Amino acid sequence: MTAPIALEATPNQQPHKLSLGEHVLVLAATALICSAILRAEPLQSANDRSRWATVWSLVERGSFQIDEIDYYARWSTIDKVRYRTSESEPWHFYSSKPPLLSVIVAGLYAAERWTLGYGLFNDTAFVTRLLLLIVNGLPFWLALRSLCRCLIMLHAPMPARLFILAVAGFGSMLNPYLTTLNNHTPAAATAMLAITAAVEILVRRNLAKSSPHESAPRGREFAALGFFAALTCCFELPAALLGLLSFGLAVLTDRRLTLKWYVPAAAIPLAAFFITNWMATGGVKPFYATYGTETYRYMHNGIPSYWMNPRDLDANQESPIVYLFHCLLGHHGLLSLTPVLCLSVCGWWMTLGRNADAVRRAIILTGAALTVITLGFYLTRTQNYNYGGNSVGLRWMLWLSPFWWIAMVPVLERCTRRGFQIAALTLLLISMVSVGWSLNRPWKPSWLFEQMQSAGWINYRTPVKPFDPPRTSIFATIPDKTGTSAAWRSSNGERLIVTALENSGPVVGQPERNSDGIAIRVELESGGKRILIQDVADSTKTLQASPAVKLDLAASDLAKSVEVFGVEVLANPLAQTASVYRLPAPAGSWSGFNAAGTKWVPSISDSTKAWQVERGAARVLVDDAFWGICWHRVDVMYCDQLPFGVLEWKTTVISDATGEVLSSKTWVAEQK
Repeated sequence: MTAPIALEATPNQQPHKLSLGEHVLVLAATALICSAILRAEPLQSANDRSRWATVWSLVERGSFQIDEIDYYARWSTIDKVRYRTSESEPWHFYSSKPPLLSVIVAGLYAAERWTLGYGLFNDTAFVTRLLLLIVNGLPFWLALRSLCRCLIMLHAPMPARLFILAVAGFGSMLNPYLTTLNNHTPAAATAMLAITAAVEILVRRNLAKSSPHESAPRGREFAALGFFAALTCCFELPAALLGLLSFGLAVLTDRRLTLKWYVPAAAIPLAAFFITNWMATGGVKPFYATYGTETYRYMHNGIPSYWMNPRDLDANQESPIVYLFHCLLGHHGLLSLTPVLCLSVCGWWMTLGRNADAVRRAIILTGAALTVITLGFYLTRTQNYNYGGNSVGLRWMLWLSPFWWIAMVPVLERCTRRGFQIAALTLLLISMVSVGWSLNRPWKPSWLFEQMQSAGWINYRTPVKPFDPPRTSIFATIPDKTGTSAAWRSSNGERLIVTALENSGPVVGQPERNSDGIAIRVELESGGKRILIQDVADSTKTLQASPAVKLDLAASDLAKSVEVFGVEVLANPLAQTASVYRLPAPAGSWSGFNAAGTKWVPSISDSTKAWQVERGAARVLVDDAFWGICWHRVDVMYCDQLPFGVLEWKTTVISDATGEVLSSKTWVAEQK
């Protein structure tokens, strides 16, 4: 058994000097990340859009309010809150994220805007990539160099240092998040810098005790520890415990240096955090801490916030045991996605059971305790059992990565057999492949999530209730009131008018119901002319199977202008209408439109109103005389608040062979 290496130092020792191999690995990892950043898609998710929206608003409008930029679909985010300072003030939207990081990035964006002139809205890709190189790329490089210095001070052997550096540079789930704006990567970088400062303080303290001629801890190490530990707390709120532990270490080491250097340095990021939060919210409590209150759950202009009815993974109701499994070994698992971290768990166990150097033991066991406590904290937040949302890995835990890397040292140092080395390299290779698969897609599920979902082992999709009764027409209802009329305009300028001629009875699509007096008139305005297309009065048939099929529209020049009735044909292919689309009758019965869920559509005529719609879709494979074999698809937005119960529908013809959209037309209600 190899004895633990005692920490020694000589006056000529240079604990900060990196070897050639370490320099090469640091540069290679940094180059890989910078390359990924330069290829990254901007505004990848609601999470980073929330921060970018704040950055834009701060620089372009001088405000934390994101109403204006959030209006645009590509910038819109669900990670926002609605807030006002008093009842006399109007409501405004704000990012739900703590504002400090956005303020820092806004300062960099303002400098870029003033010097280069590129705007975040019009030159989104260029500006976001440039800023991410500074916000993520540079701290990543500094963190890797700091990791090397820390491992040298802990007297890790060279092979272990190179292996751990490869893990941090290529096999960590932090890497995908370096291509997007988030708080986890800067938090991991500052945590690494704080750990290095703590190690240097401990090493110098021990050396000063054993050798009086050696220099004691210096003020700059205390300042670095205070600043970076506090900044980590500001980026990751659960890291507050790290701040408390660092303060305790500073006080126990030297109270004078703590007051002179640690406290003022720590006060800088903490003051910035609370000041920026007060500027954004009017108080010290961040919006993030108000989850579940009216700031997250609200109705705005007739539209409920996403958090009033979260869907899919955000509506997860798993038990704590199942959630813990997926956090460690499942689809978001720390060990399943990056199995090289199994070496960290072994390092914790070996440190507990053996006599190790005091400094190394303190750092490793502190990391183990922080990991258990942080994971336990998130296990208690049952209302947030969403694994960090639609993302790769357990992102809330990633700021602890530096502790996990250092915990590998005892294992790599003592286990020198050939078999173990092959096993360790295999774990690293698997982790690198897993990380590489998600490198440019941090806000999408991991490969393991997709495999488990394909196998049917997991299913987080919110089920959509089928229509009851089934809907077999684009028109959901016929108004009771005689003379009720509604109109829709098509995307190519046509106008369709439908009128109820007499009491028609309620819901359409119930063949078992004998609706008395079904009577409607359908007219089309095209090219300045109004043409009577359909006049139906039949007490035994529902709307979609009406005598309109008797009109031979295909022989008319108006055939292409009345494709809307192809929708009816598509909605009920059993109607045997060959007039417009020549649909064949399929084998078996057709059950109607498939439900696609609820949606709220803002009203064009009234900005304070929104239409609640139920989406439906249907498609039929057709051997068309003109297009050949193709799919005829209809997407409908049903709205019970409107006459005839439809707000909008879209018809699309798609080639079966190539998937090319051959034609499409959208009809929108004028009442919208």
